[in-house]
Amino acid sequence: MSTNRLLHCALPLMMLFIVTACQKDQKLINVRNASLSRTQQDRQFLIIAKEGVKLDAISESLTQLGVKKFKLKEAIQELGLIRVQTPDPSFPDKARKIADVESVVVDVVMNFRLPTKTFRSDLTYKGGSTQSANAKASAAAVSNPYSFLQWGLQSVKAPEAWQKGYKGNGAKVAVLDGGFLLNEPDIAPNIILSHSFVEGEEVQYHGAAGFSHGSHVAGTIAALDDAYGVVGVAPAAKLILVKVLGDGGNGSFGSIIDGIFYAVNHDANVINMSLGGELPRKTYTDDNGTPDDPSDDYVVEYNKDVKDLIKAINRATLWATLNGTTVVAAAGNDAYNYDQEKRFITYPAAALGVLSISSNGPLGWGINQDTTLYVPSIFTNYGKAFISYGAPGGNYAIPINTTVVNVGGIVNYEYVFDFVFNIGYWDEASDTYYYGWAAGTSMAAPHATAVIALLYGKYPKINPLLVDLILRQSSSDYGAHGKDAYFGNGEVNAGKAVGF
Repeated sequence: MSTNRLLHCALPLMMLFIVTACQKDQKLINVRNASLSRTQQDRQFLIIAKEGVKLDAISESLTQLGVKKFKLKEAIQELGLIRVQTPDPSFPDKARKIADVESVVVDVVMNFRLPTKTFRSDLTYKGGSTQSANAKASAAAVSNPYSFLQWGLQSVKAPEAWQKGYKGNGAKVAVLDGGFLLNEPDIAPNIILSHSFVEGEEVQYHGAAGFSHGSHVAGTIAALDDAYGVVGVAPAAKLILVKVLGDGGNGSFGSIIDGIFYAVNHDANVINMSLGGELPRKTYTDDNGTPDDPSDDYVVEYNKDVKDLIKAINRATLWATLNGTTVVAAAGNDAYNYDQEKRFITYPAAALGVLSISSNGPLGWGINQDTTLYVPSIFTNYGKAFISYGAPGGNYAIPINTTVVNVGGIVNYEYVFDFVFNIGYWDEASDTYYYGWAAGTSMAAPHATAVIALLYGKYPKINPLLVDLILRQSSSDYGAHGKDAYFGNGEVNAGKAVGF
């Protein structure tokens, strides 16, 4: 790859660093303008019913309120939640007067796509092995020609688990994300089910960016162990792909709740959510995407709307946990210390029963493959009370290392090799699949999810409490001794985990 081309690819990345840093303290000025970029649609609300009541009567009463453009979208009896759509700002006050309604909250729509840093390679599916003598292959993964670029496999000790005979056989993993590359050869045979909760968008990814975030996540979990491409940490696990965000990363908490419910009802053992939105701990005004029309403005009150929205999210994640599904979420990429940050909090990572995963990775791996893999990522959110476990999500330093290096015949900037390598890149016009790198807690979460899938493969009847107990006992203690802000209870360790 030429130096000019490398520089062309790197400049947008460096600009993204600058823009992110400049906007970091402005996030609460206008939540919708700062977080959202979506096609205008009518606002949605979540009706939280009192515990144990039937939803039929409430649903009927809602349809008789006479609010404009009302649509009943979803009613989930098991969660006591009803999702509706209307631009009428008078709806909440009217709905709260219905018998057995506990609360009514606005279903916040955000851009949930974590600001993952990405870099496409020129490597396509079924490209021959480019491994050379100076590149360290991941043991037991050498049949996959690009696995030598996957330092994350060694970070979580995946080869050690494989050597003991555990690759996730029998486990089902639900990936809640944006669009997916359903025909991507590295994951297609492992896909058993897919569904979209995004109105007007199919599960198949068609984004202009050419990077399917969800497919990169899914490949990290369960790319096939065959003679091609890359390999997942749990290559024998099966995938349930659930689209809860649009291809541009926009979505609502209601769609995420629907996705959780769908995954559990289709027997997912573990749910991966490499997504996160910051819920403000303050009152703000939602203009419904129409800043020139104040008639549909809605004041989102922290002590009522935000707190009750969290209650709705917690109902879903706790219900999943109680039904035997382990829920995993990315911690977020803004380097916030949630032991101190009081302005907002990242959800669903902070929800009840959810394992919140921070990110770590090497600095300089492209130069020295023996360097430590466990440097906390510059971007990861952290906090002793917030992080459950650490996992490999990639890393970089400021200034970024633009030394051009050659790793096993692959030439690129050094910082790129410190990212996580997998599938996810697609040129739709030519139907060509590419491999490439990405960095973020979005990449850390699926590494942890896949380790959990290995446990479900070994113990089909295991439950989330036992999963957490085994992870606590088997994880590697990096950072400060004991539970700490960056690694939580430790770095997930597949080799030790399956040894219990």
